Amino acid sequence: MRFTTCQNLLSAALSAALLALGAGTGLAQSQGSIAGSVTDRIGGTPIAGVKVSLLNTNLSALTNQEGRYTLARVPAGTYQVQASIIGYGSATNTATVTAGGIENLDFALRPAAVSLDAVVVTGAGEEARAREAGNVVSRVNAAERMETGAVSNFGELLSGTTANVQVLPSAGTVGTGTRIRIRGLNSLSLSNEPVYYVDGVRVESSNNSFSVGTGGQSFSRINDLNPEEIESIEIVKGPSAATLYGTSAANGVVRITTKRGLSGRTNWTVYSEIGALKDNNTYPTNYFSWGTSRTATRPQNATPTTATQQCFLLTASQGGCAVDSLTSYNVLMDPATTINGTGYRGQAGLQVSGGSDQVQYFV
Repeated sequence: MRFTTCQNLLSAALSAALLALGAGTGLAQSQGSIAGSVTDRIGGTPIAGVKVSLLNTNLSALTNQEGRYTLARVPAGTYQVQASIIGYGSATNTATVTAGGIENLDFALRPAAVSLDAVVVTGAGEEARAREAGNVVSRVNAAERMETGAVSNFGELLSGTTANVQVLPSAGTVGTGTRIRIRGLNSLSLSNEPVYYVDGVRVESSNNSFSVGTGGQSFSRINDLNPEEIESIEIVKGPSAATLYGTSAANGVVRITTKRGLSGRTNWTVYSEIGALKDNNTYPTNYFSWGTSRTATRPQNATPTTATQQCFLLTASQGGCAVDSLTSYNVLMDPATTINGTGYRGQAGLQVSGGSDQVQYFV
């Protein structure tokens, strides 16, 4: 009886093992794989350490030194596959996995600048990451704004991009400076200009710094910066700006980061702009009235004669002359005498960037 029971248990265990093996074989036959390589789009070199993952699942893999990866045991179906790594922009593609098949999916990633957490010194003298700082920092993507809008100077680049920042013209004269105000006016007698830093170096930005006044107006040194060479702008607002940068920064701080080269092949960028300035105003016309007046000649008994002269309204009203003709002339509307004309303006530029892992350049 015991022998029969053991036989039954052995038979049941064997049946269960066969069922499990059959189920495992059937499951394996309903799965497939995704394999491929990840390379640099610019240089074409393989990229190691790239994370390749199936979105909305927990399946992922890392590329080896040759830039290759394999995602095994993927259930049959259609998936969104994403490749990402620090220093490159992520890429997403669609893959359809068949039972027992291998889907080939390659990625070419483009190098992209990555902003890391900056370390700042707080008012208490402690070091903290920028995201943990209590001060308000607004960031403007200058490179993206240049691609989507017509910007000719730094003031236009910053105008309407962030809250509590005003870009004001100093006067109505063409070419006068730009005034930037962060959170309004702070003083009636002192300067209200913020402090400017370009790549960590403070720059001179006073209203009349190294410039020649024209008609009582002064230029702005900030507009000397070429918007085509700016990558991003950060604006530090509030009293914390004075804590971080000194009392001279009580009006706020504008941190400017210029473009830099990336490792890879050489990139050439050419840009040009051309335009015309034309005066479309209508100016009032000058009118002249002419008439005759009686003049007495000597001797007194001689016959009176008449003379043609400009007849003013006051003289005509007093009977001193009779208006018989009218002429008009507009010196500003006459092409031969006007001081206004069509002004043509234009600019062109050339940028080259690139480098290797050791040295990068941007000119």
